[in-house]
Amino acid sequence: MPKYRLNLSIPKNSLFKNRMYNFKFLLLFITAMGSFTSSFSQLNEGPPVFHGASVIGYRPHTPVSIYFPITGQRPIDIKVTGLPQDWQLNQDGSVSGMAGDIGSYNFTVSAKNETGQTAQEYHIEIGDKLCLTPPLGWNSWNVFTKNISEKMIMEIADAMVNSGMRDLGYQYINLDDFWHAPMRDAQGAPLPDPAKFPNGIKHLADYVHSKGLKLGIYSCAGKMTCGEQFGGYGYEEIDAKTYAAWGIDLLKYDYCYAPWSKKAALARYATMGNALKNSGRSIVFSVCEWGLRKPWKWAESTTGSYWRTTPDIFDVWQFPALAQYSVMSILKKTEKLEKYASPGAWNDMDMLLVGNYGKGKATSANGMFKGLTDTEYQSHMSLWAMLNSPLLASSDLRNMNEATKKILMNPTLLSINQDKLGKQAHRIEKKKGIRVYLKPLQDGVAIAMLNTKNNTQEFAFTEMNNFDLNENYTIIDVWNGNKYSSLKNTKFTLAPHETIVLKLIRTNE
Repeated sequence: MPKYRLNLSIPKNSLFKNRMYNFKFLLLFITAMGSFTSSFSQLNEGPPVFHGASVIGYRPHTPVSIYFPITGQRPIDIKVTGLPQDWQLNQDGSVSGMAGDIGSYNFTVSAKNETGQTAQEYHIEIGDKLCLTPPLGWNSWNVFTKNISEKMIMEIADAMVNSGMRDLGYQYINLDDFWHAPMRDAQGAPLPDPAKFPNGIKHLADYVHSKGLKLGIYSCAGKMTCGEQFGGYGYEEIDAKTYAAWGIDLLKYDYCYAPWSKKAALARYATMGNALKNSGRSIVFSVCEWGLRKPWKWAESTTGSYWRTTPDIFDVWQFPALAQYSVMSILKKTEKLEKYASPGAWNDMDMLLVGNYGKGKATSANGMFKGLTDTEYQSHMSLWAMLNSPLLASSDLRNMNEATKKILMNPTLLSINQDKLGKQAHRIEKKKGIRVYLKPLQDGVAIAMLNTKNNTQEFAFTEMNNFDLNENYTIIDVWNGNKYSSLKNTKFTLAPHETIVLKLIRTNE
């Protein structure tokens, strides 16, 4: 089988319209966690560690391209065994080929450097489901709204690579609204704004793909998008074929200027979903109708990989308005929907606010919301990860401070979100302002404790009735690296709005 010495050299760091109307391996494991405030340079020390999804879906007879996120000291030797016939390991360390008929493939990737070696088995499902783990990536809307361009998106892609996010499993660079030209071409095909994207979307997609990333785009099931650009209604087939020709990997499909009824929404999403399915490319379908018609009950039938559970998120911890959803209101809504989540079908809690600090053009509500504290951003990230939401950063990745990097780039928390068992956390306790969530994992469980109060709280598992894991675990605090031999006699102190996340790894003792 092919072997390639992959030298993943690390470059030094390079570089509205408000939507209120939307309603809109234990040692290796410890090594991977390393310093819980780790910088990118620290992520590229020590033995190789794999990150991101190890279960991946493609549609039959569509192009395959898989980049393997790996941290560790460079250079890294990569060896792949068991690749399907006609798939190949490329010079950039990715695997490419063409998916065959419906079925499953397994192959093993080995990684070795001067300090150690490891291997990861990858499972590929060829069928109707994509995103067998929640997508990790970035979206332009929260901070930039309509102020996007080819140059800026390329810089964001560079920043995702240079910061180390890509090698922790982040993949998607998603354009939101306002990429459009004033009108379609004479044949009805979509066109990008020539001033913002002078070389076209395919040129941008090729650039993003060259970085080991994927490109997403935005449209709407109405005649116009929420920003009053041309919508997708009536143009589903030509849009899907054009997106495939451009090399698009994901479509976020909004629901402005469209009929209110659930029947109409289901029909319009099904039409676009079928068009994507027949486009000749595996394009992830993001259903964004804001949870108003209970899409968790029907969106998967339209080929949707994930669906919004609420209107748009705003940069505020708690707020009572129906059209401006806060972190807490989204959490309370989505925690009730665990039974609808499974591999390839996720409850989308909306984009991440982390790093916005009230500066987002969309999420600040024109300056009304001043942003969260870093403790609250850390809780936001923790809870979205535990509930298996897509994790789509939506801040300026070119200018992240250390707190933002720490929150977005915690390898252990990301591994909890990407666990291939695909179980959404469920709430197991709600008492005295403390909410406790438990998420089954392939190798154990994860537990999150959230303090919803404005004052410091203490919590012990002895206060819970019938809490008994009945197994032996290695217990590690995801955020500070503390290790515990047992939860029975441990008391946790939580600051206001803080979330403590524990990963419990099953042992054979």
